[in-house]
Amino acid sequence: MVADLRLAIHATLPDRYARYEVLASTIDHRGRLTALVADPAQGLTSIPHFSMLRPPPRFDAIAVICDGAEIREIPLTDLGLWFTHIDTHIDTLGDGIVLAAARCEPVGIDVERYRGPVPEGELHLTDNVRVIDGDGQTLSAFYAGDGIEQLMTDAQGNIWISYFDESNYWSTNPDGTRSYSFMIGLARWDSAGGLPWMAPSHSPGVVWCDCYALNVGSGMVHACPYTDFPLIEIDADGIRSVTPNPVTRCSGLAVSGSELAFLDQHRAGGGFRWEIRRARRQDGAVTETHREHLLLPDDRHPNGWARGKIGRDETLWLHEDGDPRRWYRYEVHT
Repeated sequence: MVADLRLAIHATLPDRYARYEVLASTIDHRGRLTALVADPAQGLTSIPHFSMLRPPPRFDAIAVICDGAEIREIPLTDLGLWFTHIDTHIDTLGDGIVLAAARCEPVGIDVERYRGPVPEGELHLTDNVRVIDGDGQTLSAFYAGDGIEQLMTDAQGNIWISYFDESNYWSTNPDGTRSYSFMIGLARWDSAGGLPWMAPSHSPGVVWCDCYALNVGSGMVHACPYTDFPLIEIDADGIRSVTPNPVTRCSGLAVSGSELAFLDQHRAGGGFRWEIRRARRQDGAVTETHREHLLLPDDRHPNGWARGKIGRDETLWLHEDGDPRRWYRYEVHT
């Protein structure tokens, strides 16, 4: 029998921001709720899915960092990260933040030209990642590819970006051209936007079609990419190990030593079910051990899909679809 497990409420965006639109929300590596909020009176509107790209409007916003009762605000002016059919991502970096826009396809280049190198001056690539200090000043801005699934920073100041199945990236060549590639999977950037480390496409037993689950821990990163969901362990030098994984459909991940917790979610009985599939890694294999049905703190089943899915070591943070103001916490207890 699958046991029910009640999630803990971790953090809630303070009521003072109730009238603001939440453009992005996350839990950083220190466990702090971090959100990008904007006054809707500026004319912010939802942009239709699958619409054509157009120049983004400019707007002002506030980055809010909540550390228990302590709240810090970073005012942001004249932002232009409001693209069509995208999510905006946020995380803390040093005493400031990093923002990213998920979609940034180049304009003015015919698809036929994707097959060969293109002079860099003919590509109009968007700097879709912006690093901002604690005073709201931009320190760096750089192009990080199209199709960002998730962005997380670590304690060392690295920016980890995972990608979904429509991802693509124009990599630089020594002769001043750029070449098109797709199915990026996972990349690590420094705060200045230097040349990234990218998950190698030739990793044995790995197809980087979509990085479904990502865990950015204090000393190690774990990922489970679609289509086969292997458990990939990554350190500062690159991929350390690839372990076959029988747990598919996992969209979130918590790791504590050999103990693993995979988030699986599905529709059931006309509603939504969030489920943890517990497993253990041993002797080069992952073995599922048991399952847990997740309930919210008021003992109810969720009203929507789990979003956020921020994995950091043994902890996984989630929020309900449509409610990025309230975050719940799951922890692996060995």
